[in-house]
Amino acid sequence: MTDIAAMKAELDGLVREQADRRALREQQGEEIKARSHEYMTKQVQAAERYVQHVREMAQRKTKSGWSTDRSHAEPASAFDAEAYSAGFEPAPRPVRDEPRATRRPRAAVEEDEDFNNPW
Repeated sequence: MTDIAAMKAELDGLVREQADRRALREQQGEEIKARSHEYMTKQVQAAERYVQHVREMAQRKTKSGWSTDRSHAEPASAFDAEAYSAGFEPAPRPVRDEPRATRRPRAAVEEDEDFNNPW
């Protein structure tokens, strides 16, 4: 009977340990989740400050005479792609005088020379 009581006590200890580990794991998960939320909140705040800064800089540029408006550039209708490409012909590919088979072969390299190269 003492064997059964000892086994039951050991099993109860294991169940208790498993429950403690589960509780610790859940607690650590909640802490990680809270830290992640805090980090992401800070990231969002930093991004919002950056966007606000960029907007302020853009407003300053337009007020000081720096324009981000590109309307002074060449209008799109002034560029006629068809008229531009009408007189364009690609250059012909160069024609080879001799076929590949009759070309001079590259200089033969001795096998030992490859392995004894100091550099």
